[in-house]
Amino acid sequence: MTLVLRFGRSDAARCRFAVSPLLETMTALLMLKSPGRHGWYLTWLRDVRHVVAGLDLALLNVAAPSRGHGPDFLWPSPTGPRTTIEDDLAQVRATDPRVVAAELAEHARRLDPRTVPADVYRALTGDPVIARDMLVAQQRLAWQALVAPLWRRMRGLLDADITARSRQLADGGLERLFADLHPRATWRNDELHLTGFRRGAVDLRSRGLVLVPTVFGWPNLGIGPTDDSSVTVPALVYPMLGAAQLWEPATQPPAIVRLLGAGRVSVLAETLIPSTTGGLAQRVGLAPATVSQHLAVLRDAGLVTARRRGREVLYSQTPLAVALLSQRSASRINQGADDPVVRPATAAKGKLHPCRNGCDDYDPSTRT
Repeated sequence: MTLVLRFGRSDAARCRFAVSPLLETMTALLMLKSPGRHGWYLTWLRDVRHVVAGLDLALLNVAAPSRGHGPDFLWPSPTGPRTTIEDDLAQVRATDPRVVAAELAEHARRLDPRTVPADVYRALTGDPVIARDMLVAQQRLAWQALVAPLWRRMRGLLDADITARSRQLADGGLERLFADLHPRATWRNDELHLTGFRRGAVDLRSRGLVLVPTVFGWPNLGIGPTDDSSVTVPALVYPMLGAAQLWEPATQPPAIVRLLGAGRVSVLAETLIPSTTGGLAQRVGLAPATVSQHLAVLRDAGLVTARRRGREVLYSQTPLAVALLSQRSASRINQGADDPVVRPATAAKGKLHPCRNGCDDYDPSTRT
């Protein structure tokens, strides 16, 4: 089945990128509740389980089930590429109590009260303001335990994805952008076809589209809201480029470190995703001037290329660098393109997940 997003004349100009710390937090929570979903999160799971065990997330765990549909207000659409966790939580906290009451009541009807602790069920179905504030507090706890320790590096990788995708958009428009965004997204005839969702069509009606790269949502594709009458801008959540870099060991082959030096190797490894000097400096924890010096040497050695896009210069690994670092990296990039592009794996089609924006096969029109 296919969901079709129809673009009008002004929709292309209103497409923008955004990040959401809260989306990553909620998706990480789902990953924690379904640890067998993807194998490469196992190291992270081992690291956070003992931390989460001491936290009171009971209400949030019930409100965000790993199967089925949860309250929409817990998954606000991000506002832009500089969104902070405080921005996201402020959106949840600002939700109209009437909306909170309606969505929690609908969610409670899908639960078996015998499977939920009595005090948690009372909180879920009681005063909506108290429930909303409790959920916000627990979302903050989940953020601090699950995502905050990784956020600096995650944010650098998300920014690098946005930089690379923006370049694609500038070079070839929406057709180029969607050419390798996800195997289930196809652009043709001014429409974006998304397979694996309930059949239907959404007219964007000059709202545009928010594109949200995700780390914890890999390798899934999410979309919402898909209500054609909604005034909310739909958000398309897709797996970011190079997500595996976050989970792979940071160590590099000792021989390469001895050859190039640890700092230079760390910079080279990060250029798997086309990146600016500032973006690289943020991710490797070095001063921009130091990174610039490393890049000059790497470029002279034929290990990175530099390409100007507007006021920015993007640095990318060459095939020689890929071969030098590891054969495994070579299998993850698009050797035929000007720049290395990590292609996300095809997501399996399956049951719906509760999030509005970030989980595989989400379509609000399937709600019961």
